[in-house]
Amino acid sequence: MPNNFAEYINRIGTNSVKWDSFEERYPGLDSKDCIPMWVADTDFKVPQEVIDAIVEKAKFGIFGYPKAKGDSFDKAVMDWIYKRHGWKLSKEWIVPTAGIVPAITYAIQALTQEGEGVIIQPPVYYPFKQVITKNKRITVENPLIFHDKTDNYEMDFEDLECKVKDPNNKLFILCNPHNPMGRVWSKEDLRKIGELCLNNGVLIFSDEIHSDLIFKGYKHTPLGMLDERMNQNLITAYSASKSFNLAGLQTSAIIIANEKIRKKYTNQLEINCVSGLNIFGTIALEAAYNHGEQYLAELLEYVKANVDYAIDYAEKNLKGVRILKPQATYLVWIDFRGTGLSADEIDALVIEKAKIAADLGRWFGEEGAGFLRFNFACHRSTLEKALGQLKSAIDNRGTTCQKVER
Repeated sequence: MPNNFAEYINRIGTNSVKWDSFEERYPGLDSKDCIPMWVADTDFKVPQEVIDAIVEKAKFGIFGYPKAKGDSFDKAVMDWIYKRHGWKLSKEWIVPTAGIVPAITYAIQALTQEGEGVIIQPPVYYPFKQVITKNKRITVENPLIFHDKTDNYEMDFEDLECKVKDPNNKLFILCNPHNPMGRVWSKEDLRKIGELCLNNGVLIFSDEIHSDLIFKGYKHTPLGMLDERMNQNLITAYSASKSFNLAGLQTSAIIIANEKIRKKYTNQLEINCVSGLNIFGTIALEAAYNHGEQYLAELLEYVKANVDYAIDYAEKNLKGVRILKPQATYLVWIDFRGTGLSADEIDALVIEKAKIAADLGRWFGEEGAGFLRFNFACHRSTLEKALGQLKSAIDNRGTTCQKVER
């Protein structure tokens, strides 16, 4: 069925976190004069096949407890992952959960002890650190290295080797593709990570939620398909929520090939009284995975056009601003350090003056100071308005901006 990404949809007043509650995070801003380009959901309707599947179930009128793990769910996940990435899964490996951040929480609880270390690679998706801290584990940072000449990030393997050799560090959370900068890790990088962790007794949790959102010229590689030994030391997380705008239905598929690790993990779900998923979430995921290829191709084409437009606009109109061209995702990492402003002034410029609700770079770690993350999965008119407001703020930045609280 045709998909209309060019349709503008007004989400204000629809109980949307992105559009209706950003004032809690950005005090002083409201939806009347601010453009929300922060939280990672899109401003596009889901595939029609998903809508039809949900409506059909709603018409049935009975919404009792669904099976915790149905055959159609397993098949949809297995078929999609094999078709997109070439990784052949076994249905026994699949553990459904209500979202990937909860899934990381269960892994931390099941497979580490209080006071033990969990390794992350900042600047990285900030809930990683939040769930580590809230569960009384130690956040161990292996910062990525930014190269100004290439506008790209690389892993610091020398530092990572030191971190995995510390016997107190038990878990490594990999973000592949990486959020916020949209980096698609190479097979070589993944092999190094897998070997280092395997050889030092550090389990890997690989968050691959953005793995469908890969731009032409790049290829996502699931860590688990590289080597069976590594797959036995791995938990991998997938979801249709980013690709098909289903975040509100909170449904994910966690892949655990190692039976002992899987048993510990599912035992933790029982401890937390986690049983089954939202019945509409499973139906939506199955419909998206079974029928969503054309939708996804068109989504990527639309987002790519937005990215190209913004990069061209920035080069011509936004002095000192560099938009790092993503290899994946609709989340775009923008470098404002060339403006000559301090990190506090940069945050205030974007939030207070340009009135754009974007994710502050330091939320992702101190390495993100001077950067902000923007969500480009929006109507072109929204992007044009945001860029125009940003230009005006930069051109008229003589007035003082207040510090934006992190």
